[in-house]
Amino acid sequence: MNKNLKLTALEKNWILYDVGNSAFILLVATLVPIYFNSLASAAGVHEDLYLSYWGYAGSLATVLVALLGPICGALADRKMKKAFFLLALLLVFALAATAFATETGATTTTGTITVANPVAGRTYTAYKVFDVTYDGNGHYSYTLDPFANDLLHLNVIAYANEAEWGLEMHKVGPSDAQTEMLYFTTNDKFSPAHFAAYLKGNLDRNPASYEGKELTEQGDGTVSVPNLPLGYYFVYSDTGALCNLTTTNPTATIHDKNDMPFEKVVDKPSVDVGQVVTYTITGKVPDSTGFNTYIYEIEDTLSNGLSYIPGTLKVKVGGNNLADGASDTYTTETLKINGRKDAYNYIKVGVDVKKFTVGDPIEVTYQAIVNKNAIAVVSNNEAKLTYSNNPSDSESTTTTPAEIAKVYTSEIVIDKHETDKETTKLPNAQFVLYKEVTTDAGSSTVYYKWRNAELVEWVENRADATVVETDNQGAAYFGGLADGTYYLKEIKAPAGYNQLEKPVTVTVAGSSTDITKLTVTANVANSTGTLLPSTGGMGTTVFYVLGAVLVLGAVVLLVTKKRMSDANR
Repeated sequence: MNKNLKLTALEKNWILYDVGNSAFILLVATLVPIYFNSLASAAGVHEDLYLSYWGYAGSLATVLVALLGPICGALADRKMKKAFFLLALLLVFALAATAFATETGATTTTGTITVANPVAGRTYTAYKVFDVTYDGNGHYSYTLDPFANDLLHLNVIAYANEAEWGLEMHKVGPSDAQTEMLYFTTNDKFSPAHFAAYLKGNLDRNPASYEGKELTEQGDGTVSVPNLPLGYYFVYSDTGALCNLTTTNPTATIHDKNDMPFEKVVDKPSVDVGQVVTYTITGKVPDSTGFNTYIYEIEDTLSNGLSYIPGTLKVKVGGNNLADGASDTYTTETLKINGRKDAYNYIKVGVDVKKFTVGDPIEVTYQAIVNKNAIAVVSNNEAKLTYSNNPSDSESTTTTPAEIAKVYTSEIVIDKHETDKETTKLPNAQFVLYKEVTTDAGSSTVYYKWRNAELVEWVENRADATVVETDNQGAAYFGGLADGTYYLKEIKAPAGYNQLEKPVTVTVAGSSTDITKLTVTANVANSTGTLLPSTGGMGTTVFYVLGAVLVLGAVVLLVTKKRMSDANR
């Protein structure tokens, strides 16, 4: 071996060129196409298209090399420019690699579906209907494998074969016998709601024949399923209540259309007759996706013990008051029904929920007066919600069970009788009723007044208070009272009986579920007075007899003493 054999600079350059060219050919012909295929698939490019894109890229690269080759060669041959040119070229490649790596890292291959408002105890499952490709600019392509024979895809193909339903199927391939891919588009006849109802019906009939991914509960109260292949999905609940379609691109959040919270409360369940109570009805804007029109109507019926106050009805959505003139977002109606003539007792509110954000709170408030028909009874106020339940049938609705808010007033019944003789009833006893109230100014006593035979009023002057008198059965009444502590003051006793010195304490603690607690009986007993002696009666005779005995005793004592004195002489 000749140790003095040395390679010339030209030979070294040729060796480097040959090695680099061989590596380049290897990369271009084998590794890069495979890598490009994986990137294209991850980006949603179908395998039928990625080879075309690769060919376009190769052709474009060839043209660029042909154009830039002479220029780059001339620059490289210039002295003192080779190092600069090589450094610039490396920087270009580095930036390109960085951009390429960034693009690759941003590629999403899977997605997540989340139900934001799951109903407790309900199961949600996602079923893939179509494969989907998209370009990031809102353009989607929906496809199916023509050789898939699972039941869901067969249902989709059957749906597309119905021309009047608007789902169009296109076959890609050299012939019908060699179909390579099925593409789907829609026309003006297509209704997502109808398509969802069709899929739901098939799932209802054959639930075990479909394979889906169940959504699981998350820590934030939602349910979701991650790592789904990108596609067009049908999300279904085990009650058949949710039918929603979404494209995971790469995440989708949907709402259960049957998550329909509805509640009614009253601010004061126990009141005096004549007091004003405020009712609040709450709900939530439902998901109306797929509905051309959506019914959301609240109906409220007041009992005979309640009188609606006109002008107090208010509607809020998302915390904002809807102006009285906003007839395009809600409607109201008040009526007198069930023979009621004195006041309105029926309220109806309709909200156009499609004009608001899903999940926004709905609040309806109004006020009513508790009237005399509410004494010692529970006044039920019933509210119901009627809402749409079928996107393909605008007239199909569900009505919730009645939400009942209860208000009650109580009464005190006086049972006046003789002490230790409860069967001896005492008429003509008179009473007033009072209570102690505490305000910032201090404590004070106020008296019950039944004003105009319509409502309870509390007055400070006892002379203005209502006086009740017991009848022949010893009974008298104070009605229309809220829960609390009251005091019965007897201001006149029955003839022949002593007036009570102290008031009688009565505690009222009613109940909306036990009507017997709305009547509180106060047993009030009176004693007869002691008969005083009169002139000439037995009382004076006793004194006369006693006086005579004393005089006679004195005489006997005097005579005895006289005799003893004479005997001593």
